[in-house]
Amino acid sequence: MKYMIRKAVQSDLAAMCEIEKECIADPWSLAAFESSFASEGAVFLAAEAENGEVCGFITANAVLDEINIYNVAVREGFRRLGIASALLSELEKLKPYSINLEVRESNASAIALYEKCGFEQVGKRKNFYSKPTENAVLMTKKCG
Repeated sequence: MKYMIRKAVQSDLAAMCEIEKECIADPWSLAAFESSFASEGAVFLAAEAENGEVCGFITANAVLDEINIYNVAVREGFRRLGIASALLSELEKLKPYSINLEVRESNASAIALYEKCGFEQVGKRKNFYSKPTENAVLMTKKCG
């Protein structure tokens, strides 16, 4: 299945919100997507399937030479095609010094993906997530 990574546009936000609801235990609302999209430093990338459907996305914020990832999600049926890795690689093209993220401690598949992409575990945030309450693993990748 073919896909392309592109800069997200305002009209992608509803699809991104739906994907988030499918994939994330405590998803952002559409209003949260819209607010973050409009913020200074926002980096929103979409993975678009050959049929035009948004099948994955990454949201982040660039501050100076760092990028902080907020959300990464890929729709069921499009997983294991390299989409998440491609989204992460696209962020690196912005030439940041580092990319940072938090991930649920129980999300072993995401942690494995991030480690495969060169991220290292650098700490934990106790009880960072809700629904259910869970620790976050802090991960970073030095790029420069």
